This record gives sequence, structure tokens and C-alpha cells, in this order.
Amino acid sequence: MAELFAAGITTLDVLVIYSFLQVNKGKLTLALWTSFLNMAFPFLGFVTGELSAHIFTVWSSILSGVMLGLIGIHMLLQSDTPSSSSKQVSPFIIAFAVSIDAFSVSVSFGMLQMDKVLFIVASGAFTFIFSCAALLLKGRLGLKNGKALRLIAGFALIIIGVLSCFR
Repeated sequence: MAELFAAGITTLDVLVIYSFLQVNKGKLTLALWTSFLNMAFPFLGFVTGELSAHIFTVWSSILSGVMLGLIGIHMLLQSDTPSSSSKQVSPFIIAFAVSIDAFSVSVSFGMLQMDKVLFIVASGAFTFIFSCAALLLKGRLGLKNGKALRLIAGFALIIIGVLSCFR
């Protein structure tokens, strides 16, 4: 069950970023590409995390907790000013950038020995749903900026990180 919660929290950034993205055609392709990347990067992260857990057996819970906490703090401290260069970048590059953070989060989850398949499938499903919702319902979601969702996701990652240290 923690895998579903974690997958939902780690894919909230897709909802925020795609709500502000100007895409006229290829929305389904972009959603599928983002979903694929949000499944591929966590798979690589889980493999890396599981290898790290074997190497750092004693420290794996503490290391994963610290990593998740730092990712959460990073989300809380991100700048609120929108980047003007995002209009010049291809949406498929943005999909890559949005998905790469799933790698670092899943390294921690791999170190915690979470259910890899459940997290990866849930991450892909949530990403597809959030991508489609943001791209198709643009403007009707009521997101003025992504600050509230980013704060929720940041605090959730910090809490998961702290709890995993005491696992």
C-alpha cells in the first residue's frame, strides 16, 4: 500500500508541469512517453537501490531516509518563478526531465526493499492519468501555480524519509 501512495506523490509534478505546458498536438503520445519514462527510470532506480542495499546492508534504511528527506527539502525550496525557456524546449525533453526524478526516489525505495512491480506499474498508471488530465483539462484544474502540490509532495517525501529511518 505504501507503494501506491509513494507512486502517487512522486508523480504529482507531472500534473503541475503539464498544466502549464502548451501542447496542441500529440497529447496522447506525450502522455504515453512520460508514462514509459516514469516506469523505466524507477526500474533502474530500484535495481540501483537493491544493489546499494546489499552493499550497505546496515545503513540502507538510514541512507534511503536521508535521500528521500533531501529530495523533499529540494521540492520545498524550489523557486516559484516559471522558466521562460520552457516554451523553447520540446515537450518530449520536458517529459524526460519530469521523469528523471523518479530514478532518485526509486533508488531509496529499492534500498527499502519495497515491492518493485507494484510501484512501477502504479507510477506508470498515475503518470498517464495525471498527464492526460493536465493536458486535456488545462485551465479547468484551477492550478494557478504548482506551489501547493509541490509543498504537499515535499512534506510527504520528508515524512516517508523520516519514517524509513526508523524502519
